[in-house]
Amino acid sequence: MKMLMAAIVAGTLLCGCQSNSGATPNTNPTRTKSFKYSNTDGQTQATAVEVRTRSGTEGGILMKDWIRANYPGYTITEQELIRNDILKKMYNMITLIGPSNESKRVYFDITQFYERVGGSLPQTGFPPR
Repeated sequence: MKMLMAAIVAGTLLCGCQSNSGATPNTNPTRTKSFKYSNTDGQTQATAVEVRTRSGTEGGILMKDWIRANYPGYTITEQELIRNDILKKMYNMITLIGPSNESKRVYFDITQFYERVGGSLPQTGFPPR
């Protein structure tokens, strides 16, 4: 009887551990609860994708990974840093070209790691006397 119970428990555990090999992983960072990205689409500065890291190197990798996941087949053609003095934020605007030659702009909020790699955030108000 003990042997039969042990076999049933082992069989149940093995069945519960099977992976679903037919499922495709969700590689879209905007649709998952990823700590590395915000849940925005990056179409404007107001909806810029916030890249949450303190490393400039990792920030660049994360931006490229986000672009690959959300715009497959697109290539980066231009990149521009944009300062927002009012909000004290730094943005990386990336221009992409698609397979059928359409152009898209994606905005990334890079404030969190920009200052750590030697950049200075915009100062607001009057300078001290």
